[in-house]
Amino acid sequence: MMNQSGMIVQPGQQVQNGMMNQNGMMVQQGQEFQQQDNMVDQQQGQFQTEGSLVVNPLVDPNSVPVDSTMVAPGAEQLQTSGSLASPDEVPPPEDPAVIEPLAEEPATKPVAEAVAIPEAEAEAEPEIQDGGDSDKMRLLDNFKDAWEPWDKSDRPVFFHIPKSGGSTIKDVMGTCHRFIMASEAGVTDGHIEDTEVAVVYPRVGVEGASLSPFINVDTTTVAGIQRAKEMRFADSGLGDAVVTPFIYESNDLFTQTAKGRLFCVFRHPIDRAISLFYYLQVAEWEPTYDPDLKNWSIEQYATSPKIENNWLTRQLSNQLGGDLAEEHVNLAMEVIRRKFLVGLMGEMKETMTRLERFFHWTYRVNPANQEICRDDLLSGGSNSNAKNKKDKPQPGSEAYDLLAAQNQYDLQVYGYIEQLFKEQEQFF
Repeated sequence: MMNQSGMIVQPGQQVQNGMMNQNGMMVQQGQEFQQQDNMVDQQQGQFQTEGSLVVNPLVDPNSVPVDSTMVAPGAEQLQTSGSLASPDEVPPPEDPAVIEPLAEEPATKPVAEAVAIPEAEAEAEPEIQDGGDSDKMRLLDNFKDAWEPWDKSDRPVFFHIPKSGGSTIKDVMGTCHRFIMASEAGVTDGHIEDTEVAVVYPRVGVEGASLSPFINVDTTTVAGIQRAKEMRFADSGLGDAVVTPFIYESNDLFTQTAKGRLFCVFRHPIDRAISLFYYLQVAEWEPTYDPDLKNWSIEQYATSPKIENNWLTRQLSNQLGGDLAEEHVNLAMEVIRRKFLVGLMGEMKETMTRLERFFHWTYRVNPANQEICRDDLLSGGSNSNAKNKKDKPQPGSEAYDLLAAQNQYDLQVYGYIEQLFKEQEQFF
């Protein structure tokens, strides 16, 4: 069943008044924003892995164009440990002198030459299969199709999948590219009580580092997305990127004149399931932590109610409960084909290069240091749980087969994603 936060919970399990902490996991209302010392970016992380979507009615508020280009020059010093630098058109925090600013280089260094996706690609794509699926596709009509050319009013929207390299992408966008992002961090430090959309500097993250700018909305919960819509987030024109696990609800944050552009980093479903299990064994900071998992085997986990069942297919097809069928797999593939720029965790550098080309992301503060920041994060990753590495079940083993049975549809979808990753190369 689903609780009021849109999470699928097992019988006897309740997560009430859910919101996500800075590591992307669901926490109870009023619970403090958690910090982890071993994170590269204390403000980024994974959201609750059992999170689910709840379809909201479409509401298209009037909007003004949104500029998704880079943060302006003059930002604070680059902090590769996880802090964002503020743009000079945004008021700095009261005590900006914590860290000496970097000397700004006058030249703008583009990451790569931007290449627009040709509109002709749309005509070559096959028609989607109907039977109600087209109605769900219309629930995403405020997101541009993948083959449409980029426009400066487009807002990048990162669909964050747990344990799939999402923290690294968020850190590169925030720490290296200096983006002002809409995520869970914007409502910390009392900003949940704000009544108007604004750029804020919540006092979270690395102590002594320059405060990082966020939009004062939480786009990682269903309730937070509804609040952002009521505050007319679409009309504000603020923010360089949005992070969310809820694509159907997030459609309401955009309009026909200021659309979102979905992108994501995907991971092989079995590898993701194994990584998630090892994470849950040690994640004592999570409100849903179960100490019994410490002594479980993967085989026990794979046959228990705690295991995810075809998480990706359910999220993309909006089929959160009940049985799945081929029609849901087809819809999930169609959503990816129509709406997503796809990346792969195993091709992280290539993925980031493609995103930088498409979205016209350039370094404007201190290109040399920003490039180092990017390379360090893409090489080492964020939130890797490296201290808890264990042997991985191999194909043909009992554990692997049990996990495959819980991800049979996700395996089909991922196979299509790998093919699409190769095909989308021509767009960049």
